[in-house]
Amino acid sequence: MAASKPVWGIDLGQCALKAIRVQPGENGLDAIEYVYIEHPKILSQPDVDRTALVEEAMKKFLDQHDLSKETIVVGVPGQHTLARFSKLPPVDKKKIPEIVKYEAQQQIPFDMDEVIWDYQTFTSGEGETEVGIFAMRRELLRNHLHFVAGFNLEPAAVQSGPLALYNALVYDGIVGSEPVAILDIGTQNADLIVVEGGSLWTRNIPIGGNNFTEALSKTFKVSFRKAENLKRDAAKSKYARQIFQAMRPVFADLVAEVQRSIGFFTSSRRGVRLNKVIAMGAAFKLPGLQKFLQQNLGMDIVRPAAFNKLNVSGVANAPVLVDNLMSFGVAYGLALQGLGQGQITSNLLPPEIAKQVVWRRKTPWFYGAAACLVLSSLVVWGRTFSDASVIEKAKATGTAQSFNVVYDPNDKEQTNPKVDPNAIAALNSATIAGATPVDRATTVINLSNHFDEITRKLLSMNDQLISEADRVASLHAQKSVWPAILRMIHSALPVDPQLNQAMRKGPEAYRELIASNPEAYARPKRKQIFITGMTSEFTPDVMSDFNARRAAARRGAVTGDAPSGEAKPGFIITMTGQTTHAENYEFVKKNFFANLEKAKDKEAYVAAVQWVDGWSLSQVSRSDTGPVGFAGGARTVSAGEIPSVVLNAPKTDPVTKESTATDWAFQVVIAVVLGEKPAPAPADGGAG
Repeated sequence: MAASKPVWGIDLGQCALKAIRVQPGENGLDAIEYVYIEHPKILSQPDVDRTALVEEAMKKFLDQHDLSKETIVVGVPGQHTLARFSKLPPVDKKKIPEIVKYEAQQQIPFDMDEVIWDYQTFTSGEGETEVGIFAMRRELLRNHLHFVAGFNLEPAAVQSGPLALYNALVYDGIVGSEPVAILDIGTQNADLIVVEGGSLWTRNIPIGGNNFTEALSKTFKVSFRKAENLKRDAAKSKYARQIFQAMRPVFADLVAEVQRSIGFFTSSRRGVRLNKVIAMGAAFKLPGLQKFLQQNLGMDIVRPAAFNKLNVSGVANAPVLVDNLMSFGVAYGLALQGLGQGQITSNLLPPEIAKQVVWRRKTPWFYGAAACLVLSSLVVWGRTFSDASVIEKAKATGTAQSFNVVYDPNDKEQTNPKVDPNAIAALNSATIAGATPVDRATTVINLSNHFDEITRKLLSMNDQLISEADRVASLHAQKSVWPAILRMIHSALPVDPQLNQAMRKGPEAYRELIASNPEAYARPKRKQIFITGMTSEFTPDVMSDFNARRAAARRGAVTGDAPSGEAKPGFIITMTGQTTHAENYEFVKKNFFANLEKAKDKEAYVAAVQWVDGWSLSQVSRSDTGPVGFAGGARTVSAGEIPSVVLNAPKTDPVTKESTATDWAFQVVIAVVLGEKPAPAPADGGAG
């Protein structure tokens, strides 16, 4: 239900405290007041007393505004919250909380007593029900809310920053029905939110405004504070070009992270193409950033100028708010949730604080209720004593009538229970003049029992459907085998000890090894294969389903042609990969496919492997059609046949900065059977 009283949305950011007070207006919402208190130093700097600076900002805020009787909603940073998304089986809505609780125990990598969590259900573009599970460790949440509780304030809700921003953009109409990405660059991190249909997906990227400042500090050899001022004044500086060049490596890292994240999302959403990014955050004031992202992502970067449904004309010093309005997206979304206008309603408010809020709000009513209770109890006690003797006497006279469930004579299986006609007649006779109140009451009670019996019989007919839903839900238990499946896939990849050791040490060591011997470690000579995408589907008879599906997609060699035999559960897994090696198909076939055919573990084994297709990245066209190399040949295909993770593959290696034009991408489908692989049958020894 939408609230009518004003609500404060408070965003305790790394750079500043941002808060806005909003109430319903004639055409949307009206902003009444706002607060922007910048910290003397950025909180993420190592030498900063974060607690003291936030408390100082809160004190300034509360010296100017009395929040003791206000409704407030507080935001928490996206990098401190955990977001997990998964599709739900088609079950009754009443069973969703139970399934989500089990799902949360599997998805949250902490003891459940250590976290505060909540969930939200979505409907995906494909019409499937998805659930978003959002969690935050109690310790981190307690530290963040300390700045509110320390001033005797009790928030009505606590929401993650990315979800609050999503609420603001959806309510305001900036995000609509088309698939779109939202990139909010903060001080320390960036939040990527991908919206598709009625669902969303989020990822936190560890690149923010501080990274740009540090790049300027190293390039121009100035202090962090001077570099920060240089960054803020970059748009007006005569050295704007040099500033852009100094920050360019960070821009490139940001592009690579966004590409990787979007590629991961689109690989699991077939047919979804993202063409637009909504740019949020003060970082987009940097010269060249918006253009750089647009050119390298190949997507439109749109930076909103204002919120369409938020009227700020009545706010004091409105021009300053208008100039910085897009930095108030999170605070705006928090206030929306407090007003009951947010699309996402999940709440990370700890239960102990929530109980305090409810108790405080209901306390004034308790005094009046207590007085009424004393008076009414005296009346009820006297009437109950009087009626009890009358009812007992009526029961003794046997006025009650029982009714039976009846069925249609042609209904052999008795699947259509009906109301006893005598029940309707009894109800009519009980309402005519002359029937005593007790007669009417006992008839209604027996009718109620009769209808309850019919309801129970109807519900029992759904037992089979409920059992099937329980079976589908139980499939989630198969998640325990996934570590074994991933071990098998990982063990099948080719191993170059020196390259692997350098990669484990980090990007610098990896680049140094390649530079130390450019001839031996030329990109086309490296024996490397990378998995870039993976989707899976559980089936109770994996080999039958695999054999039935593979013919339609067959373009290359297939192993595992043996009959499916006994039905065994398992997963059909589609993997997309990429190799740097010049022999592409032959190299992948000998060094990956062949190893997959032998892969096994105590909990699962690979029963069949099917190569689907391969593509040379130098020939993949991002237009509708284009020549694509595969298996040493070439053909013309539509872009729709090529996985999105291939179409969106980075043109340069994000670590080495080398061109990926000589790389080769491929797709393979494997059938993984759950359980230990049976020993081969012994050969028959015939008599000579």
